[in-house]
Formats: sequence, C-alpha cells, structure tokens
Amino acid sequence: MQRRQPGITPLTASMIRAVAAVGTLALPVATLAEVNLNVEVTAGYTDNLQRQPEGEDEVPASLGLVGTWIETTRRLAVDIEGRVDGIKYFNDTADDEVVGQLDGSLTWWAVPERFAWVVENVYGQVATDPFQPISPENRENTNFFSTGPDWYIPFGERMRAHFGGRYAMTRYELSDTGSERLEGTAGIDRAVSPTSRLGLQASSESLDFDSAVQSDFDRQEVYARYEFSRDQQTGGLPSGLTVNAGYTWLDGDAGDDSAPLIEVWYSKALSSSVGVGLELASRFSDAGLEFAAGGLPGSGPGTDPGVIPQAGVYEERSGLATVDFQRQRTTLGFAVRLADEVYETDTLDRRRYDLQLTAERRMTRRLTGSAGVLWSRDEYESGGLDRTDTDTEYRLEFRRDLGRRSSITVIGLHALRSSDDPLVEFDETRGYLVFEYWLL
Repeated sequence: MQRRQPGITPLTASMIRAVAAVGTLALPVATLAEVNLNVEVTAGYTDNLQRQPEGEDEVPASLGLVGTWIETTRRLAVDIEGRVDGIKYFNDTADDEVVGQLDGSLTWWAVPERFAWVVENVYGQVATDPFQPISPENRENTNFFSTGPDWYIPFGERMRAHFGGRYAMTRYELSDTGSERLEGTAGIDRAVSPTSRLGLQASSESLDFDSAVQSDFDRQEVYARYEFSRDQQTGGLPSGLTVNAGYTWLDGDAGDDSAPLIEVWYSKALSSSVGVGLELASRFSDAGLEFAAGGLPGSGPGTDPGVIPQAGVYEERSGLATVDFQRQRTTLGFAVRLADEVYETDTLDRRRYDLQLTAERRMTRRLTGSAGVLWSRDEYESGGLDRTDTDTEYRLEFRRDLGRRSSITVIGLHALRSSDDPLVEFDETRGYLVFEYWLL
C-alpha cells in the first residue's frame, strides 16, 4: 500500500542533462549527515481495488521499511530515499505482492572539486497500459540507472571547462520498450559574479531501444547556460534561476528533426513564509527521462507520472508553477502544470493538465492534520481517435505522535475518473491506518 506525501517536488524532465550540465554540481563545501530508518505497519479497506467500473472490495495489509541517507563531505555526496512494502490482500482480488520505490544519487569526488563519479538510480512502478487506471493488475516495476564521470578544469579564478559522460539504461518489468543511452558533454563557463555563472555547452547522445518497433536516434544539443543562486534560504525555498537556451538536432531511424531548446528553472522566496517556483521547457524527451524526473501527478520520482512506455521520443512543451506558504504551524501548497507531447514515431499526441492543492496544520504538539486535492486531465489524439480522461483524488490525513519513535496515522482517500471511454471510468473510496516506528 503506497503512501503519497503531501506537496509536490518540481523536478526537471531531463535528469541526465541537469546532472551533466556545466553549471554548479552541488560541490561539497560542508559536512552533513542524516540517516533515518523506520518500519510501517498498514491495514486498510477499499471498495474498488482494481479501479474498475464495477469493482470489488478488498482488505489489504502491508509491512514496509522506509529509509533515508543524506550525507555531504569533501569527497562524498549521498542522497538516497527509498521504501519496500510487502502487501497481502485478504479477499484475494489480487495476488500478494512486494512493491517499492527508490530515488538515489551518489557522487564520489576522486579529486575534490575537480573529478567526480556520479551514480543515480530511480525505481518504482508505472501503469503497463497507460490508458487504464493504475492498480495491482495494471502496473509494472520500472528502473532508471545512470552513471558516469564529471571533470572540471579551472582556468584562473573565474573560468572553468567541464567534460562529462553518462551511460544510462531504462528497464520495464513487462513492456518490451527498455533502452540504453550514451551521452557525452563538453562546456566552458565563467563566474560573472559571486552568485552567477554564464557558459556554453554541447552534448551528443545515442539512444537505443530494446524493441525493434521503436526508432533509435542520436541527439545533438548546443546551448548557452546561465545560473544564479543564493546560499541563504528563506521560507524553505532558495532563490535561484537557471536558463538553458539553444538548439537540438535528432537523427533517427524514422527520419530527422530539429527544434529550439529552452529550459527555465526559477525559484524565489518572496518573504519568510512564501516561496514561488516556475519551470518552462521546450525540448525533446522520452519515457525513460520522464520516469526518472517524476513530478505531477504522483509527488516525485519513482511514482507513476503518466509515463507511456510503449511510445518513443516526443517533443515536449510544458510549464509548471508552484506557490508554497509556510508558517510555524501551517503549510499550504499549490501547483499547476500544462504539457503538450507530440510523438515522433507514434500516432499519438497528448496534452496534460495537472492541478494540486495541499494543506497541513499542526493542531497540537502531537497531532497534525493534512488535506489535498489532485486533479488531472489527459487529452489523447491517437490514430484519428480522440479521448479525454479526467482524474480527481481527495485525501484527508491525521497523524498523532505516540512518543519520540512512534506515530499512528489515519488516512481517507476518494478517487474517481470520468472518460469518453466508459470502460475505464471508476470510483474508489479507501481508508487505512498506519503505525510507524523509527529504528534510526
């Protein structure tokens, strides 16, 4: 039984490019260590586990292990968060299963601030049939792995060159649409102020799909990059701006294409309690990068972001805006996203709308309540046929700390889908009780 945490973590749609970029790569300057490990025991009830038009009720129970490891030293930077859950279904409407999520990165500085080796892995589940609701009978394990070096060569006090490379692979448990990619990058940048850098970067990538149905392709990009950031944080959001602007060329088995490349990430703390964020993009992407990036809907990497594993590369134009409000006892969040996806080799285009509202209130020293609404709409154009799916999810949660190491949480959830296809419509009400105990 998977739990979604309130709020949204806006992430880029190209994790590889963000990691290999010529800009700041989270160079370690201080020592920080945080290790958490806790056990979760969950019991619940749902009136429609498979999310079908006429579903059956189920009584699931699960035992989970959740862990976090964050550490930053002069030579090592680690950020790993993951969980594994064993689930039993007492009414036998689905087979018992083990599911999990992992979002982790490790950077080892063989030569501090000069040469690093980076390893990243994102693991989770996506819908095998993306046009059906995700459920125990319609999901598969998915893994994105990436590794490679970053080499920085300084020229004086303000300028540096950067060379990087990545090998990455995407694997699906059931879909025959995994892929392997190789990417190399080279760039140069200059510190134009104590808080900003300006540079130029070029990259070349080769992507090979396992399936002969998909079109393999090579991608070349050249773009200018500007970065601005402040070390201090106010209200939980750092102030910063990153802009990539350039051009992309695709050379594929099914033909060639090209388009401008624009990526903008902006965040600003308006006050001690209010922060805003903005992401804009016009670029080429694919299912592997989309899964690794995560984002709406699903609240982060490793969850199902609406990936279509059977589809190939597509041109994306998207925007994401967030507003966060935080006081001593109250946290509010708002996020809205719009994305157009035009696929190169598949007769499929998609437009996505996502809207999320979250609220959290610490009512007493031990009791915290939260609520959220997630609304999503997908408009498909496939083979001359049009279809629109609208999903809405309401969530209410109360958590009480029992002591320094334990807590109990009551969660209620109602989800429904309306669609042009009545066979995929559903209505589900779910409730469950979670007991947590912190081992570390």
